[in-house]
Amino acid sequence: MAASLRAIREAALDGRMHNILTRRTQLETLQQTLLDKADAIQDAICADTGHAAPEAAVEYLLTLNTLKEYHQTLNVDRALQDEYAIARGKDATSRRDPVGIVYIVPTSYTVFYSVLVAVAGALTAGNCIVIELPNSLQALPVLIKKLLASSLDRSTIAFVPTPATDEDLGPQHMRLHQDDHLPGKVVAVVDRTANVNNAAEALVSARFNFGGRSPYAPDLVFVNEYIKESFLMALVQASVSFPRSASAIHEDKGRPEKDQEERGGLRVVSSLGRGEIVEADRLDPKALPDTPTGSPLLVHTVRSLDHAIDLSNLIGNLRGAYVFAHEKSAKYLTQFINADVLFVNHIPVEVLVGPSAPKQVALDRSMRYPTTIFSVPRPHYITPTQLSQSVTDILRTKSTSALRRTLALQSSELVVSPTQRPLGGGVGFFEQGILTGLGLFSISMLAGVSALGYWTWNMV
Repeated sequence: MAASLRAIREAALDGRMHNILTRRTQLETLQQTLLDKADAIQDAICADTGHAAPEAAVEYLLTLNTLKEYHQTLNVDRALQDEYAIARGKDATSRRDPVGIVYIVPTSYTVFYSVLVAVAGALTAGNCIVIELPNSLQALPVLIKKLLASSLDRSTIAFVPTPATDEDLGPQHMRLHQDDHLPGKVVAVVDRTANVNNAAEALVSARFNFGGRSPYAPDLVFVNEYIKESFLMALVQASVSFPRSASAIHEDKGRPEKDQEERGGLRVVSSLGRGEIVEADRLDPKALPDTPTGSPLLVHTVRSLDHAIDLSNLIGNLRGAYVFAHEKSAKYLTQFINADVLFVNHIPVEVLVGPSAPKQVALDRSMRYPTTIFSVPRPHYITPTQLSQSVTDILRTKSTSALRRTLALQSSELVVSPTQRPLGGGVGFFEQGILTGLGLFSISMLAGVSALGYWTWNMV
């Protein structure tokens, strides 16, 4: 076992990062280092990824903001209250302990943000950290290693060029593989009640920014047939108006224009601007690309909200969904589309940067990794509950009659009054249809009765 990993195991066993003041100091030092090296960081991001300067600036600023939010969660007063809760005769129900060692295998997408966010989350939870960074000629791996080594305690962070075994890390560790993309696609639904221009700009930006590699970039867009033509025009306009990154320009060299080209049931609406926009005549979930890199923005027409819901759920395993519609229509769509996370009338840029969120936690728009995934619950209790006292009294009861009285008393406290269901209110989607039908029927009946009355009057 490498000497660096031996030092990490010893630091984890000693609980060197358990002290909340130490964790705060480490985060402050790391943040100051990132502020001092702002230009070098953004230059390295642009050099390694080919991203445009604004995209590199966004990745850098999101990293700083995430470190700030992690730092704000380290409340010294609350930590002291939890530590001395038992001494004060109170329960410490929310107490958690760090896992020990967090082993990080970085993703290749927005690697700077992804590594720094994972490091900050693991550090905030009180862990030591091991990062698997293979030897590379790229600028970012070298820079990340230099920044972390100069900012954090050398005994709490280590780097390995090859995978470490479980024996190297010890029994108290967890592995975070950022490139283990969750199965599933990302869809968007644009209803006839949506703001077409806003939806088009948001979807083009989400699909083609950052090289089109975000795990939350939309794979397929369902648009209502009544607004399809105007929406496609808005997509083309948005694609052309967005500035292109160096990587996108490099990929397009030698590629002929394919505007309005037909191929395999797909119609290329535009290949100008940021990327390719394709209209699909039929939906084949198996034909959707597994990796987002270089994928076009697929558009498929739907007839109604229910049609969009059925097609979305037909794909299955949706990692995310974006809904552009009026609030009432959006409520209906989000209620029945089965996706891990849904956004209505906007696509947060911070979600597009970084790896997929862990499956076991809800996606947080600010912190991709909640500290709870790097810790284990360790609640402490000192005060018995009322229920515990009641069942203890039952166990101690010797007399049968006393036992019956105790059970009757406890059972009477469990009886509750039946829940009163509220009366239905408001006019929903189906109620509107019923009222419309009744109105048309009433109008026709009224017209018939009026005509009959008028004819009878004339006859008389």
